[in-house]
Amino acid sequence: MVNLKQKLAERLNPMHFGASHFRRRLAYDDALPQICFLGFVSGVAAALVIVAFRSLFEIPLEHWLPGGTAESFENLDPIWYFFLPVIGGLLLGLWLMLFAPDERKTGVAHVMARMAYHQGKMPFKNTIVQFFGGAIAILTGQSAGREGPAVHLGSAVSSQIGSFFHLPHNSVRLMVGCGTAGAIAASFNTPMAGVIFAMEVVMLEYSIMGFTPVIIAAVTATLLHNNLYGAEMAFMAPDISMANMNEMPLILVYGVVLGAIAALFTKTVTSIQNFAAQPVLARMLIAGTFTGSLAYFVPQVMGMGTDSILMAIEGQYALGLLVALALAKLFATAISVGLGMPIGLIGPTLLMGACAGSALGHISSYVLDGPTSDAGFYAMLGMGAMMSAVLQAPLAALIGLMELTHNPGIILPGMATIVIANVSCSYFFKQDSVFVEVLRKQGLDYQANPITQALNHQGVTSLMHYDVSHHHDDDITGYLSALDRGINWLVINSDDEEVEHVLYQSQITIDEDSAIGLIEAAGSPIPAFGFCSSRATLKEAWDLCKKREYEQLLITDVDGSIIGVLPAEEILKYTQKD
Repeated sequence: MVNLKQKLAERLNPMHFGASHFRRRLAYDDALPQICFLGFVSGVAAALVIVAFRSLFEIPLEHWLPGGTAESFENLDPIWYFFLPVIGGLLLGLWLMLFAPDERKTGVAHVMARMAYHQGKMPFKNTIVQFFGGAIAILTGQSAGREGPAVHLGSAVSSQIGSFFHLPHNSVRLMVGCGTAGAIAASFNTPMAGVIFAMEVVMLEYSIMGFTPVIIAAVTATLLHNNLYGAEMAFMAPDISMANMNEMPLILVYGVVLGAIAALFTKTVTSIQNFAAQPVLARMLIAGTFTGSLAYFVPQVMGMGTDSILMAIEGQYALGLLVALALAKLFATAISVGLGMPIGLIGPTLLMGACAGSALGHISSYVLDGPTSDAGFYAMLGMGAMMSAVLQAPLAALIGLMELTHNPGIILPGMATIVIANVSCSYFFKQDSVFVEVLRKQGLDYQANPITQALNHQGVTSLMHYDVSHHHDDDITGYLSALDRGINWLVINSDDEEVEHVLYQSQITIDEDSAIGLIEAAGSPIPAFGFCSSRATLKEAWDLCKKREYEQLLITDVDGSIIGVLPAEEILKYTQKD
């Protein structure tokens, strides 16, 4: 069965005749043509899965909701403000009960955990949970965004393509980044923000070799998604600019306020995680009931909220409603995410920021003398500041703000607000990225170590010695023939049941007619060696050497054959190079 799957993968691979060479070339960190191809494949895959995901909930909502759009939940009969989220919580609980606890993990935090601890390999069942669970949540009016599920789905389908074709793990990790960028770009029609989000939040690095395939994936996904689904923006913001430079000091103060709101959101999410051990059906019902209770009084809290963002920017909400909606969205989203609902939080974060910013804009007109900027201007600043502080991703927030608003006049005040909100949330209120805090609550440490990043960039075949020959103990003729070809490493099959393979580095002096075997002629073998897959990264190989105290690793191909030797000292030299 395994051989049949491998043969099928080889036949379907566009690089069929050079599949082995293609995989081995990807182990190097300068395989630009190959990784560009992977970026293109990831972009196509991400676009297709996002189109399928959006169609699953947007087409039914456009037919069911009175307003004819997927966002007009507030046009429903008021009784549904409460009951629809409750029904959704029940359906989600029943759906999640079909899966084990580890299979229920979804969203951006799950992608980050798989990158940090599993080389980007994404389980299929979690992908299924996210695809249908995210759709159920949005269909039933939960306070949810589509971007978290989109990131999970885009990276998962890219990762699974890489795993199906037995690509090296460093390439699978790169495809996860490409899938993330493609998903964000396609979901919001913001290719630049997709690239920066992938590099700043998921991959935690900026490099020329990393940027190239990620950009290709974002562009490919955006073009394909727009052709299949349409090129509309999430919302069309009016052209608003700052009216008076005297507003800058107040804008900086507002940055601190927005940072505090972001810290409250993150703290609420992690606090609610204390109930993660409770039965999943109860948790989903509580989340749905809480959202429904808030929606009965503030129906705009339901759904993704892109229509409410535009109304906040256009100044169509009064101060009281802005404050109520910002707080309702904050607690409804934070409690739902904390209780494990498979939803996204970036969209709700933008709505929180837009409402809080617009409310602060209304206050400015009372605080400042003279002309002040429109409340919509402050709403846009609030969006960027809230996204930056919650995600601890200032550049992604700034680029996203520019692409969503198409307003270059927002750059200078946007940078100031974003930085102040970011610093106040992390320094004064001690809250890291909400995704990092969630992982820490789960007992996982997510850090970007430069040496770890470097070792994850390359596969083991990039440093391994290819001059290895594998023989049985009595295969003296075969060994002598390999010796003529200049081999330096020798692996011999042992007759000892406890020791199947013996490794030597020195050449053996033996006659072709000798009565003794290769092992007896060779003398003392290398004592400490192990086996490592050719798909592994240098980081995986180094961890294996440290854990088992191996001096050498035998590198095995996808079919189990030994193709090379990697000394541990070669990995150590790589970490010490300039």
